[in-house]
Amino acid sequence: LSQEYRPSASFTPWGPFIPATYYVEPITHLDVLLGSMVFGLNLFFALLASYRVIGQIRTARSPRTSAFFWMVWIEIIACIIISAECLLYLLKLLRPSFYFYTSLLVLWGIQVQLLLQIIINRIQVILLDRKKGKILCIGVAVIVTLITISVFCIWIPARLQISPVYAKINAIWDRIEKVVYLLIDAALNWYFIHVVRANLITNGLRKYEKLVRFNQQIIIISLLMDVMIIAAMSIPNGFVYCIFHPLAYLVKLNIEMSMAGLIKKLAVSSFRPTNNMSYMWEF
Repeated sequence: LSQEYRPSASFTPWGPFIPATYYVEPITHLDVLLGSMVFGLNLFFALLASYRVIGQIRTARSPRTSAFFWMVWIEIIACIIISAECLLYLLKLLRPSFYFYTSLLVLWGIQVQLLLQIIINRIQVILLDRKKGKILCIGVAVIVTLITISVFCIWIPARLQISPVYAKINAIWDRIEKVVYLLIDAALNWYFIHVVRANLITNGLRKYEKLVRFNQQIIIISLLMDVMIIAAMSIPNGFVYCIFHPLAYLVKLNIEMSMAGLIKKLAVSSFRPTNNMSYMWEF
């Protein structure tokens, strides 16, 4: 398993910005095996998320105009494309290039941005103050965009082997930004619990205690996915690590679909919307 997979002189980098000294990282049979297994898991969780979103679309009032459903579908597509590109690279069917690295990073940026916005959408469903919800949405979007720009400026030059300095900076910054995303994820989930308690439970809607308990349980799984991403960075081949990223986000997406379903189930069980809270019915 430690032997190189399909040694081939034709598996060389191509395109602009590739230095003459570019070193192609060896791909072993173990890399291909592990990558293929994770790709299979990605397909499973993508199909599971698709099944759940289709079920929720059928009961939604106006799914075509729902930002939530559009974000979910785009998230699924981005995760699958990242997984497929990484697997094709490991199988040596996709050669390293500036275009390949850029496409991965663009999809990664979409993946991270949308998942956090889906979590925020869950908060906005409960939050009475629309202005506060909008500020939260824009604030997180700005932070994620700035981090994404920084990764573009560091990760692509590091992958193109422009300079050893970029590789050293990337090794440090890559872990830091993953920890930042873990903290943002934890903060958003904590804020969701706070909003549910402040806006619903304290006003006598005790049935939402079930939602708080469920969120407290699944937040552990969600944060473990962030930890898994950080741990996977220790895998020697960077593209085996890359294929773990969509796995974590597809698991997180399934968690969000479960949360959305539970919120709607609790909302319609005995609640009758008023003018201030009628939007709780919509996702």
